[in-house]
Formats: sequence, structure tokens, C-alpha cells
Amino acid sequence: MIQGIILAAGLSTRMGRPKLLISLHGSPLLTRVLQAALESTLDRVILVSGPAGAVLTDIPGFPTMESRLHKLSNPHPEMGMSSSLQAGMAAIDPKSLGVMVILADQPWLTHKVIDELVAAFMRDASRIVAPAINGRRTTPVVFPAGLFGKLMTQSGDVGGRNVVIQNLDKVVQIEMGSYYDDADIDTLEDLKRAENGTSGRGTTYVCETK
Repeated sequence: MIQGIILAAGLSTRMGRPKLLISLHGSPLLTRVLQAALESTLDRVILVSGPAGAVLTDIPGFPTMESRLHKLSNPHPEMGMSSSLQAGMAAIDPKSLGVMVILADQPWLTHKVIDELVAAFMRDASRIVAPAINGRRTTPVVFPAGLFGKLMTQSGDVGGRNVVIQNLDKVVQIEMGSYYDDADIDTLEDLKRAENGTSGRGTTYVCETK
């Protein structure tokens, strides 16, 4: 069993407004990522939103009845990504072999990318699996059950990055090349590039699970 955690409780300080509700080519950012996760082979998807997360149910097309989706709220998003990660990890099924930590602001993530990472992880469920673009490690990242405890002890605004750094001998990188655009949306400039169809590669936070 491989489960996914979507970290969607960020405060959007650089955008100046809730960025996950912003529409990109007709779909809110969060809806795009959530759809990719639910169309993938992940057995269960845990969505961690902020205290006002209930508003997400009003987004057209939001799959409120999806049986594989578990929604929960992070009451203290100001404590950083690690607080959302801990909230999601607390909801993980103890029988899970691994967990994929997914950023909610990567609108070009597809279920095919997720599925390729899941398949690679299942070949050796003791390893950390991450995508790479021309050798640059990026997100989302799959962590094995043996590191769940480490993920639960993270603090601050770094998510699972330190767990990756501390376990580089366990990391398997899956080269995506031009197959995957890992651009994230943090600022109005990022959004304008995405709206214009311009790749934002190179602007992501390498290894971060924010």
C-alpha cells in the first residue's frame, strides 16, 4: 500500500492571496494536483489544508465523495511545512509500505509521473524514490515505512528535505527529462509564466516537500 500526502496548508505569503484557489487554464491549482493524485495508482490520498480548507469543497469539480480521499486540516500552518507533514503522517495507514509527499502548487504534475515513481518504489520498498530532471532531484518524493518516524520529527519549513539529505545512500532518482515540468507557483510572475505556457523549471525548491 502506497499512500500520498498533499501539503496544501501553506500561507501563500509570496502570492498575497490563497494561491491554491487561483485558476490556471480553467482549473484551480489544487484541483489539478488533486486530480493527478486521484487518477494515479496511489492507494489513498490525504489532503492537508489550512484552517479555512473547507472552502475547497466549493471548487467546481472537487471530488468530495472520492472514497480514496481523506481530508484533514492543519490548525497551525504558520509552523511551516513540517506541521502539515506531521498531520498527514498521523493519518497514514500503519500497513502502508511507503508515502509520497506531494506539493499542492505543482500544476503540471500528472498521474503518469506519480505512477512511474510508485512503480520504481515497489521494485525496492526500502528506498527513497524521487524524480529528476536532467540530473536535478525534485519532487514528489516517496519515503519508505522505515523513515516514517523521521518524517514525524521534522520541524520548521523544510518538510521532508532533511530526511532525504540524511539518507542519500537510500535515494533512487528516476530521470524524467522533458517528460515532467516540475514548475511550482509561488508568485504572480510564476503564474504569468504558467498562463503563457512558459516552463518554470529551475525555480523549484530541490528536495523540499512543502
